[in-house]
Amino acid sequence: MQPYFFPYAQQFRHIAQCDSWIIFDTPKYSRKSWINRNRIADRQAGWSYISAPVVKGASNGAIRDAALADTGWRNALRDKLKVYAASAPCYAETLEIVEACIRPDSATIADLNTHTLREICGRLGIKTKIERLSRMPLDLPEKADPGEWALLVSEAVGADVYCNASGGRHLFDPDLYRSRGVTLEFYEPRTLTYETPGFVFTPDLSVIDTFMWLGSGRLGSWCSETNSSIT
Repeated sequence: MQPYFFPYAQQFRHIAQCDSWIIFDTPKYSRKSWINRNRIADRQAGWSYISAPVVKGASNGAIRDAALADTGWRNALRDKLKVYAASAPCYAETLEIVEACIRPDSATIADLNTHTLREICGRLGIKTKIERLSRMPLDLPEKADPGEWALLVSEAVGADVYCNASGGRHLFDPDLYRSRGVTLEFYEPRTLTYETPGFVFTPDLSVIDTFMWLGSGRLGSWCSETNSSIT
């Protein structure tokens, strides 16, 4: 999967069900995508964006090379999270987690998002191995169809099962995967709702929102529940 900015909670449950999670940071970077922005709750509008801007011209290169812009975005993020201060029971814990994620030595959006995934997985008790494709010594072609990359990487690392989020089902040919000895599976989201006093509940916001209301303990338990939604 591409490296997303503070992705929604479902992705962490998906990660927990995998043996290995490979961050697909070699494709071309796209602006205004989940790679550098996400959503949190907003009292008036329902939700609002949070983001980590990248330098101008980054869309000409790969995700791995998209450098973070020095725009004071960390302080802007801290300010936006104050919307939760008077209502969310796990506000202090969540701020501490966010601070651990947005450390200043992340030079690129891929650095930041990889560190964030690892940090949050650690808080949730998820032990899945997380690697970046650009840093793995694999013999891969320079070009492939969108639905073929996962197959090529699976073959290169010796995986016999590949699991993608269900929203990408249309990209993949199960017969092609099966013919090459790789079983294709899809993660189906499991309903996650929680009380948000003072706010209208909006599903699938950034995991930051989920942390605010559930905390790492309850969210970690939800991610590790054994009843599988893989089909």
